[in-house]
Amino acid sequence: MFKRILIIAFLQAAFGYLVLPEIMADDIDAQGIYTKRCVICHGEDGSGKTDLGSGLGASDFSDKAVQDGITDEQIVEQITNGSDKMFPFKDKLSEEEIHALVPIVRAFGK
Repeated sequence: MFKRILIIAFLQAAFGYLVLPEIMADDIDAQGIYTKRCVICHGEDGSGKTDLGSGLGASDFSDKAVQDGITDEQIVEQITNGSDKMFPFKDKLSEEEIHALVPIVRAFGK
């Protein structure tokens, strides 16, 4: 554990903060977070076709146009700060957990 902390500290100093979410993502159950926090609106299949998701107009992550129309950075921003349709998760999830959700969202587009 101590060795891992040293490696993370070194990489963070050498390459900046952006390395940390990628390293920590290995330890995060992003699918579990999606199931716990996102399924209620976006659904198991990412379509947004749930009772709550349909009412709020949740994004359909399985739609190619949705996937093509948003960057990874915008996904992080949306999860972090929310929007008029979605409440923010910045007080509920760490930055690392938020970054770990990006591949989950992207996987629905494949």
